[in-house]
Amino acid sequence: MATNKPGTSAISRKIMRLGILILLAIAVYCGAWFFAANSLQKSLLAFFGGENPAEVNISCDDTAVRGFPFRIGLFCSRVGLDDRFHGLSASFGALRSAAQIYAPGHVVWELDGPGEVRSALGFSAALQWQALRSSVDSGLSGVDRTSLEATGAKATLTAMTTGQTFDTASEHLEAHARRNGDDLDIALLVRNGIFRLAGGAPVMPPVSTTVDLTLAGKAKYLDMQGDRGEGLYGSSGEVRRIAIDLGEGRVLTANGPFSVGTDGQISGKLRLEMEGIDGWKDTLVTAFPDAADNIKSGTKILKALFSGKQNGGVDLKIENGVIILGGFIPIGVLPPI
Repeated sequence: MATNKPGTSAISRKIMRLGILILLAIAVYCGAWFFAANSLQKSLLAFFGGENPAEVNISCDDTAVRGFPFRIGLFCSRVGLDDRFHGLSASFGALRSAAQIYAPGHVVWELDGPGEVRSALGFSAALQWQALRSSVDSGLSGVDRTSLEATGAKATLTAMTTGQTFDTASEHLEAHARRNGDDLDIALLVRNGIFRLAGGAPVMPPVSTTVDLTLAGKAKYLDMQGDRGEGLYGSSGEVRRIAIDLGEGRVLTANGPFSVGTDGQISGKLRLEMEGIDGWKDTLVTAFPDAADNIKSGTKILKALFSGKQNGGVDLKIENGVIILGGFIPIGVLPPI
């Protein structure tokens, strides 16, 4: 007569209990995922409906939360935006987003084109791109940083009052923003940007631009907070570096502090460094023939300040929109923003 070895029944019971615990854990995890998905969908729909600090209405057609079992994200077949305060509306293609379950504060998303933006100020923009991706990192204090990257971007701007159109394109765009205490750090990159009147030749050679600056006290913008209509009025900051590169040795860089008055007038003190001054002159005269005399006069002044050299640096002071070159030569006026 066969008999079980001692302890075999106890081992079987332990295996059975372990299996039941695993099944219970899977059931609890599944329930928690779908509960979180349902809660996320409800909170996002409320946020989209205007229950956000900016009071912007956002539409998300065919809303769905997907990603089970290890991710969770929002999907829409079409996205729309309506900001009545600023008179802006926009529409875009499908949205796909995802966050890992173990890192819900890091969200990545993609947006399909085409896009359209309309403004009550009298312009519209038709947008296209090959790929548009972004990421958002948030913590206990709110959004810590966000980034956006676009390839093959194109835009056609139209002035609705005159019908005049203007085309822009860039092979690569990047925008980054991060919280720095109460301040906001911003970095931008445009690679081989082209600007031209619709159907015409490019106004300038392909231009690559980088911007690196800090806006004091504006970290709240990452959380869509701030007084309505405040914008940059009454703000200040530091330009760590702005660089404009037209190729063939034509490079312009600037850095220094700046401020914007409550009336929108810009003030600041920038240090400009220019390379290839004659190249800049020829390019600008070709692009803006009506201002040729002023451009040539400005070139002569810069050459004198550079001791006749093609490269050099000069201080540029801006007082309530008035541009003063070298500390004593007024050369123009910036309109208020």
